[in-house]
Amino acid sequence: MNRLGRASARTVAGSIAVAAIVAVSMSGCAGGKPASKASPGSTSSSTSGSGALRDQSAAVLAWTPPAPLAKTEGKLVPNIGFDTTATVPATAEIISVQAGDSSTVLTWQLSAATDIPVQGLSLNTTDGPRFWPDAVRLIDTAGKTAYAVNTMDVANSHYCVCSKYPIHVGPDPVRMTSEYPAIPLTVTSVSVQIPNFAPVTVPVTR
Repeated sequence: MNRLGRASARTVAGSIAVAAIVAVSMSGCAGGKPASKASPGSTSSSTSGSGALRDQSAAVLAWTPPAPLAKTEGKLVPNIGFDTTATVPATAEIISVQAGDSSTVLTWQLSAATDIPVQGLSLNTTDGPRFWPDAVRLIDTAGKTAYAVNTMDVANSHYCVCSKYPIHVGPDPVRMTSEYPAIPLTVTSVSVQIPNFAPVTVPVTR
């Protein structure tokens, strides 16, 4: 009985020692410090920023596109058949001619009184199915220089650096852009020449 009592005492003492070691180890894994608590009203550094988000919906909804610099009347091709005669009255509006150090960007739009399924045949100089409005030219009348739309070659294919001509043109203006070479700093205005439309002169923005 004494042996059993002494063995039981040793077993209990060993269990207490193991429990103490485990407790110390767990406190070490926790870093030995209690987790810090943010004081009321404080903000965590991970969520801090320049300020609260502001509602910009009113400004977005109130935005209106810039008014055209000028407009010109002309005609478009009425269909995608073999007859490329421009007979449908249309309006072209020049939004801007933005000149930069390496290029010039023309932004313009087309509209017609009725919806017509034109494919840009009257504004296209590229052979094949790619109907781009690449026949539009910028003319420096003072320097007597004509600027054509920039092009690029990708995987043995030739591309216009411009918007694709819209499949349909109707009462709602369809906006497009085209990139041209840089024009000299001395040029303050250019004539925009669109096939089958009257030329129109607009200022250059820098």
